Amino acid sequence: MNLNKLLDNRVVYQILALGFAILLFAYVNSDKLNTTRNDSNNTDTTMMSSDKSETLNVDLKLNVNSDKYFVTGYPSKVKVKLSGPNALVTTTANTRNFSVYADLSKLKPGTHNVKLEQSGINKDLNYEISPQTIKVTLSQRKTANFPVQYKYDTDSLASGYDVGKPEADQQVVSVTGAKKDIDDVAEVVAAVEIPQGTRESITRQVLLQAVDNSGKILNVVITPQTVRVKLPVHSTSTSKKVTLDFVSSGTGVKGKSYKFSSDVKEVTLQGTKSALANISKLEVPVSVEDVDDSTEKTITLEKPNNGITKITPRTVKVNVGVSNSSDKDDAVESSGETSTTSTERSEVLSSTSSSQEESSAKESSASSSDSVSSSTSSSSTSSTTSTSSSISNQDDE
Repeated sequence: MNLNKLLDNRVVYQILALGFAILLFAYVNSDKLNTTRNDSNNTDTTMMSSDKSETLNVDLKLNVNSDKYFVTGYPSKVKVKLSGPNALVTTTANTRNFSVYADLSKLKPGTHNVKLEQSGINKDLNYEISPQTIKVTLSQRKTANFPVQYKYDTDSLASGYDVGKPEADQQVVSVTGAKKDIDDVAEVVAAVEIPQGTRESITRQVLLQAVDNSGKILNVVITPQTVRVKLPVHSTSTSKKVTLDFVSSGTGVKGKSYKFSSDVKEVTLQGTKSALANISKLEVPVSVEDVDDSTEKTITLEKPNNGITKITPRTVKVNVGVSNSSDKDDAVESSGETSTTSTERSEVLSSTSSSQEESSAKESSASSSDSVSSSTSSSSTSSTTSTSSSISNQDDE
């Protein structure tokens, strides 16, 4: 009877249901936990035991006497494919504690095919370098200094404006490369871009390039690689005419003297008023280097300062007259002898004149002395006579 009452009680059924639910929940989650643990263990095992491959771009190093040789033709980077245990490949890719190099230490000048080698890759890893070989050219190394030349397009300037003399923080740069390439360098150029309609001075950091006579860019190393260039932009609203002053430049031929002349006596300068105010003439250097005979040269006139924007005409023809310095020296010596003779003649005349003056002075002095003596004597006689007469009168009295 009590059992029947107990079974008829709803609370008992609820408690039993809750207990079964808890047991079922525990059973199901226990299977899932075991499955997760097994999957995790399997993953760790897979990561440790599986292989992996990865391709890296690395810098190529050269073993070479860089003080003696200059190398061209090699790539700056190469590809390295690493294969092996996953963890080891990942670590090597992250640290990059290995290098790829080309050993050129035993090669002579010329073109060579060189096999690339590596140093530092773990022995448990497989690697593949691409390319496996490279073609390089070894040349005798040479270094020379060149002035920086400037190129720009003045058509981009606003109307009525022009560019003055460019300025840079480095006027001369060092160029290093193969001897042949250095010998072919015509100029080192800084190309400055001028924005359209520019009215004010501009400053740019410009990459330098070494070019040959045809404008081809040469494979050389320029130090520094860039320069900071300032282009002064000025108004061309005023002008002034100035005379030309030709001066010799360079070392002429020994024993020769030079004289310059030109049909162009003056030129017109355009620029700012302040710049033109300080200019009265334009000095024009004329090179006499190795000039042995009279010749005619065409000289390009250079702007004297930043305020000057234009010179008209820009070029003048100059006649260089050459003569022997010895001819002038003889003329000078002859003139010196004539001057000496004239001087000696003047000294003789001066001496003669002085003697005559001294003689005249002596004669005049003597004459004056005689006159004084005569006057004194006459006075003395007169005085004696007067005294005698006075004594005679006293006696008569």
